[in-house]
Parts: sequence; C-alpha cells; structure tokens
Amino acid sequence: MNNFGQGIATGKIILMGEHSVVYGKPAIALPFNQVQISVKIYKTDRPITISSYYHNGLLDEAPKELFGIKQLIQIVMVYLKQPFFGIHVDIESKVPVQRGLGSSAAVSIAVVRSLFDAFDVELTQEKLNYFVDIAEQIHHENPSGLDAMTITLGKALFFQKDLGQSVISLKMDAVLVVADTGKKGLTKEAVSEVRKLWQDNPTVVNPILDRLEELTKNVKNFLENNEVIRLGLAMTEAHQLLKLMNVSDEKLEKFVDLSLKNGALGAKLTGGGRGGCMI
Repeated sequence: MNNFGQGIATGKIILMGEHSVVYGKPAIALPFNQVQISVKIYKTDRPITISSYYHNGLLDEAPKELFGIKQLIQIVMVYLKQPFFGIHVDIESKVPVQRGLGSSAAVSIAVVRSLFDAFDVELTQEKLNYFVDIAEQIHHENPSGLDAMTITLGKALFFQKDLGQSVISLKMDAVLVVADTGKKGLTKEAVSEVRKLWQDNPTVVNPILDRLEELTKNVKNFLENNEVIRLGLAMTEAHQLLKLMNVSDEKLEKFVDLSLKNGALGAKLTGGGRGGCMI
C-alpha cells in the first residue's frame, strides 16, 4: 500500500488553569513539540481498517475508546463526499494516551488533516476546529477547546472560553520537565466530580477558581518577563488549589514533593489529574 494522505499533530501541556478553564476562567497552554502523532491514509479495496494503540483491524469493530475517532472519520468522509469505504487509517503516536497531554485532540487533528490531504481538499482553520470539536465533545465532558486550539496553532496561548485566545511571547530562561506517573489520567471523571463539588459547595469552590484565575493572569506576565522564580511559586500554589478540588492523587503528590525537594522552582499536575503527568 502507498499512503496518499498524511497529517501530523503535537501534544500540549497545560501550564495553568486546568479545570478552572471549564468555568470561563483563563488558562495557559504550550505546544509539546517533542511528542507527535502521525496519521497516514492508504487506499484499499476493502471496508475501512485502522491501526492504532487501541485496535488493529476493521474500524467497525473498534472498541469504545475509538468511538469518537470513528464518528469523526464518518463525518469528514461525508463532508468530502467520499464513501465510507476503501481506506486504511494508520495512527502512530508518541503522545502517551490519557496522560493530560492532549492525545485525543492531537489524534483528531492529525486524522482530519490526513483525510483532507488524501482527497486533496483545502483545510481551513475554521473547518479543522469544527471537526475536531465534534470528536472532543465525545471524548470529554464539556471540553474547553484549549487542547485543540493550542495544538492547531502550535503556539503558547492565553485562552479563555468564549473570549478567545492570544499568543504569549515567551521569554523564559528555564527548563520545563514533564514527568509521567505511568497512570492513566481520569479527565472525564475528574471534570464531572469538580462540577458536582462546585454545585454542592459553591462558596468553597468559587474562591479557589477565582484564585486560579488570578494566578493564571500573573503567570502570563511572568512568562513574558522571564520571572522564573515567581512562575515556580505560582505553579506550586496552583497545584495546592487543584489538590483541594480532589484532582490530584498519591503518585502526583509524590512526584511534586520529590521535585520540590530536589531543587525545582515549582511543580504541579498538568491536565485533568487523577493520574497523568506532572510538570
């Protein structure tokens, strides 16, 4: 088989604002260019097949983890006026799944790019956002859109739901370390539980969300002015606030404590929590 379409996307790192971004607060995210997903499309004379982390074989027999991708492929093929037949979708990923690094958004973006490339149709940013949002609505409960926007633009973003985003001019003399706990994050569950906590205890949760908003706005200035020490302090405080909303876990706490004891200027979970990664 010769591939006739390809799409590439990177991971992403949420620096500040996870969970609070769902409630209209700002967040800051960075593209994680060191990890990528590549999707290649091959012509076949058979029903659609897929090779991926979760499944190798007929797309119609794919497990629930690929339901969003299956729906996405169907919708894009309809848009492209192509039959739902005759292609093989090969997904190669260096973005670990369910770790809060944007794997689902990156796969969706790479899939859309590969299909448009395969059938030689121009893909605008607006169309890409539309199709990826469909898949993200399936993958996550009430997604903010931050993952998809950061990955599609490939720039550090200050993002606020319904208010849009602006590019941050990074001026940092620092190294960001990403540590994988090895445990799959539970983003959907964490988002649902934070919402229930917020509904049941708004007088407790709203001040936490407000402080996360304040810290995120401060961090934007720190990033633009090389204020590394203040950035670290803000990250650590943000982690403690997220911990109060029960989205940390034993392994994340161990990683954060170990980092701070060994000279890190700041440390926090990144993404949905309950596993996943720490920065």
